Amino acid sequence: MQKFLEEGRVLEQQEVARQTHRLRLEAPRMAGAARAGQFFMLQVREGMDPLLRRPFSFHRILPEEGIVEVLYRVVGKGTWWLSRCAPGTPLSLLGPLGNGFELPPIAAGPVVVVAGGIGIAPLQELIQQLLAKGGVGRPADIHLFYGARTGAEQLPENLLEDLGISVYRSTDDGSLGYGGFVTDLLRRVVQEKNLQPSQLYACGPLAMQYHVARWALEHKVPSQLSLESLMACGIGACLGCALPAAQADASSQDHYLHVCKDGPIFGAESIQWHKIQTHGAPPTIFLYS
Repeated sequence: MQKFLEEGRVLEQQEVARQTHRLRLEAPRMAGAARAGQFFMLQVREGMDPLLRRPFSFHRILPEEGIVEVLYRVVGKGTWWLSRCAPGTPLSLLGPLGNGFELPPIAAGPVVVVAGGIGIAPLQELIQQLLAKGGVGRPADIHLFYGARTGAEQLPENLLEDLGISVYRSTDDGSLGYGGFVTDLLRRVVQEKNLQPSQLYACGPLAMQYHVARWALEHKVPSQLSLESLMACGIGACLGCALPAAQADASSQDHYLHVCKDGPIFGAESIQWHKIQTHGAPPTIFLYS
């Protein structure tokens, strides 16, 4: 897919959860070309600091209005600067980049969506497209499992439950919904409701994705996982977003996939999860720094 530079313009900025902002940008070319699950590199500076662009997923894509939306958490200098941008501020976008989510066949069956923290960002557009043209029998057949550290960091009900989908919330501190990991909630609900998902989608920290991938492989559920990784360029030049690839042959030599150009959407079976450090790793910048 062709990528291009476009100068967008800030239309609106709103804090929708603790340190979490939703940014609306006028960017007609980007809105017309982007797919759910793809991302773009955004210039988040006026001068030379910070030097590198930051990657952001498409939270909403509104081609008829020429608008794209970004959902991001303020965690560093780049996102702090972005949160200060007033309506009318010009911003440079490079994209659309990466692959995107594939929708399931019509009437394929229930769909499971798993979000960890700011990983909800690309899943909002996916859910909208599943409702519009994904072929699910009814909105309640979309089962969203949404976890975060605390309830204050989660999107409010009017942005999710009001869509009519089935939403199951979890928090690490027990302040909202199930107290514990979202992957534990996934296992519990699927077993209690005897769900037989036709497809699983997920986005969140690698530690979460590790367990989601294991569950999907164990239950033989087709999966599409939006992965996070360190990323500096977005086009495969810096090689900073490499992940060990699973190989069909018996070769002992490691092969790598790159989140930016081979992903960010991967099947659970395509990654050697046991070779990825998921605990004690430095914080990733993909999608929200």
